[in-house]
Amino acid sequence: MNPGRSSSGGGGASTEGKLRNGKNFITNKLDVHSETQSESQQLQRQHVDISTKMGRNQHKKAENTRNQNASPLTGDRSSLSAREQGLMENECDELTESGFRRWIIRKFCELKEHVLTQCKETTNHEKRFDKMLMRIDNLERNISELMEMKTTIREVHEVCTSFNSQTDQAEERISEVEDQLNEIKREDKIREKWVKRNEQSLQGICDYVKRPNLCLIGVPECDEENESKLENILQDIIQENFSNLARRDNTQLQVIQRPPQRYSSRRATPRHIIVRFTRVEMKEKILREAREKGQVTHKGKPIRLTADLSAETLQARREWGPIFNILKEKNFQSRISYPAKLSFINERKIKFFVNRQVLRDFITTRPALQELLKEALYIERNN
Repeated sequence: MNPGRSSSGGGGASTEGKLRNGKNFITNKLDVHSETQSESQQLQRQHVDISTKMGRNQHKKAENTRNQNASPLTGDRSSLSAREQGLMENECDELTESGFRRWIIRKFCELKEHVLTQCKETTNHEKRFDKMLMRIDNLERNISELMEMKTTIREVHEVCTSFNSQTDQAEERISEVEDQLNEIKREDKIREKWVKRNEQSLQGICDYVKRPNLCLIGVPECDEENESKLENILQDIIQENFSNLARRDNTQLQVIQRPPQRYSSRRATPRHIIVRFTRVEMKEKILREAREKGQVTHKGKPIRLTADLSAETLQARREWGPIFNILKEKNFQSRISYPAKLSFINERKIKFFVNRQVLRDFITTRPALQELLKEALYIERNN
């Protein structure tokens, strides 16, 4: 047993020498990579310490194994010879040293790869950090722009609020103006009604004043004409055309004259002669006789006798003309009474119409009369 112990002791010494050689190898390798970063150097030292401890533990385990193999309690080991044990120990020592070297090289390669990976990750982290810084700068710029936009939006909102208030005030003023305009329009309508009513009243007064007047159209003018000469002209016309009226001494004449000169003295037609009688009946008799005779003359030249009417009344009487003629042909006993009223007999009653609209309303419920006057009313409506 003593030779075995001595051999085991020599093997332990050789193993320790190999461990020292391994440490020197690792130290030399670490010196070659001394230019790496401080963090990687610390990691390398930690791994070297771990590997050294693991080598020592393996060495102790190998010694224990050899001691157990050399103990007298194991029957198989006691039967082996000292030579065989020495060969086995040398073989185990060689295998342990080669495995340890491979383990050290593998761990170193892993450590190197780990360091390179960490360097790459550090570079990537730096790039990411730069990108994050750029993003932070962009975010800060965006935030500043957003704050400016917020300020601008607030100012715009204030301006819009001011505009809205001004718009509301303008709408209120417009509403007030519209109310005033509506009131003015309403007053204008009332005023127009009053004006129209006053015009009608004035026209009625004018027609009433002119009702006894007779108008002689086409009588030539002479020099130094006066009222007596005009009265003689009227007597001559009555004697020439209305002999039955000439037998009466009193013609009930009130005023006779020509209207004032309104146009040039070179006008082609003479001015009318206006005769005013004291009674309307005398004018009506003369006009009736003139209608019965058909043509009235003065010294052989044709003249016309008409009632002295305003321009509006004459226009209204002219507009009744087509309807008057149709009703006269159909024996409706139509008449145009003073100043411009149409009258005719319908259903044994005398109907009076002051304008065409009243006549249209009247014939809507009388189809026969509507068919008769349809064409005349259509022409008047187009005109």
